Amino acid sequence: MNHQLQLHGLRCFRSQQRLFSGIDLTLSPGELLHVAGENGSGKTTLLRIIAGLHRDYSGEVRWCGTDVRQQWPGFARDLLYLGHQPALKAQLSARENLGWYAACAGASVEAVDSALAALGIHAKADLPCHQLSAGQQRRIVLARLMFSRQPLWLLDEPFTAIDVKGFAPVVDCLRQHLARGGMVMMTTHHGMDSIDLPHRTLALGSPSTRSAA
Repeated sequence: MNHQLQLHGLRCFRSQQRLFSGIDLTLSPGELLHVAGENGSGKTTLLRIIAGLHRDYSGEVRWCGTDVRQQWPGFARDLLYLGHQPALKAQLSARENLGWYAACAGASVEAVDSALAALGIHAKADLPCHQLSAGQQRRIVLARLMFSRQPLWLLDEPFTAIDVKGFAPVVDCLRQHLARGGMVMMTTHHGMDSIDLPHRTLALGSPSTRSAA
């Protein structure tokens, strides 16, 4: 199936204040969209709308030409959402957290070990996550990308608590995902200069909000 994400006339208010309106764009296989804007411009809300976690909006989110509200189970299987929170069980180790996710994703134990090594946390793999730093916990979350095969990835500030040196394996993973026809929508306060990937930008809170450059 030729997957495609389309936003039509997307509009959202918060406390009677307009966050954004008139968003019209298409994201096709192999494309990365950088969602930019100042704090409070609605970047996280936009990703949460697409992920089905925020329902107070007007307009349409279409997947393969059909409104996602009419095909939610199928669309949910096709997306991966990584938000601000690490979404880890604090008492479980990195290996145990990833092992559970790998079982859901149909990935092997070897894939988990390879992902932990790629993100530089293999030596900490058997420690409870509550003993790890914020940066190490973020690396565990990002390790999921190494064996995730959903076509649409929604990544909200994926590089939080990661130093620039730690970007490389994640950027390589994004590059491979795009090369096999995947799609990415992401926010990052680091900007895109340090992420060497072709991309378009959707600037929220500006006249260009209506379309992606």
